[in-house]
Amino acid sequence: MIALRQSFHRRPLSIVLGVSLLLFIFWVSSRYLQTDTWQPNTPGTGSGRVAKVSMLYGKRNLLYERALRSHQRHANRWGYPMYVLREDISVGFWNKPSYLLSLVVQELTKPSAERAEWFMWVDGDSIILNDDIPVEIFLPPPDITDVHVVTAKDQNGLNTGIVFLHVHPWTISMLVETLGHPLYKPDIDLGRSADQEAMARVLNKTEGGPDQRGYKDGVIYLPRPWINTYEWHHAYEGKRGNLLVHFPGLEEERWSHMSKWLDIVEYTPEKWRVPLEETEYYTKTADFWNQVRTAKQWIKATEEKLRSPALKGREQVEEGVRELKRALYEEADNMDLLRQRIEDLRAVLHFD
Repeated sequence: MIALRQSFHRRPLSIVLGVSLLLFIFWVSSRYLQTDTWQPNTPGTGSGRVAKVSMLYGKRNLLYERALRSHQRHANRWGYPMYVLREDISVGFWNKPSYLLSLVVQELTKPSAERAEWFMWVDGDSIILNDDIPVEIFLPPPDITDVHVVTAKDQNGLNTGIVFLHVHPWTISMLVETLGHPLYKPDIDLGRSADQEAMARVLNKTEGGPDQRGYKDGVIYLPRPWINTYEWHHAYEGKRGNLLVHFPGLEEERWSHMSKWLDIVEYTPEKWRVPLEETEYYTKTADFWNQVRTAKQWIKATEEKLRSPALKGREQVEEGVRELKRALYEEADNMDLLRQRIEDLRAVLHFD
């Protein structure tokens, strides 16, 4: 990804007008709030459930072009449309949420049967290693309808180098707030990756948003190495069969690392290609979403019990459900912790 790191405030009037337009788009799109959730089809049949998105513009960079071609091969393998932004439409890193917003809005204007259900954003410095992996396995099953962002965190917090966004008005609202963050909170220094930090702050909100509950309960964090496996200075953190490799934080060392991996996937792809059924993804992703489902069911059942004035041990129950919510919405990637919080709540309620 080649983007000028200009200050967001270089074009204040155009940004104000842009955000105003986006707010209008959100109002128009609100009529889609009751759209049906698709039932998933078998991956690889061209079901259109997922579309991939990236951006690459500015001075030509052959390594980035080759990296994007790895994603295009993967998209072709599984029947995913792929969209790549080739023009500078905003300021620096703000191109990313701006482009995603335009795609979500455009998708929602289509008849429901013709829409993609999810967009998978991939940074331009990521390379598909194993195109035998369909990305649908990382997405919530059809009965979990209240998850709109599937992503991952690293030691610095949210990392949006690889992120799934649900095609839904909720996502429009979230992206509008992300883009507007420097306007309604101009005193906050968003740092180097301003768009990522703005999105992280919006996703942590527990008030406002389309249903006045914020956005926190619409996000699920996967174990990061599943979808966003890093190449460190010294080694790759993944193993044979992993979906991809990403190169954040390597600065100028990125080029030699990217060149090495691109040669591997282009000339000897079989070295890293492993059928889905032979990878840890096959069982672990199913276990993950089953655990998320169980946590949500316990939260719902417990909140119903809390409405009863006759409930015993109310304080312990409230604490138990509060801790389960925190684990689910902030640390679902720690599967052991989430499992323990479910068991803790079960013990408090004395359920078998």
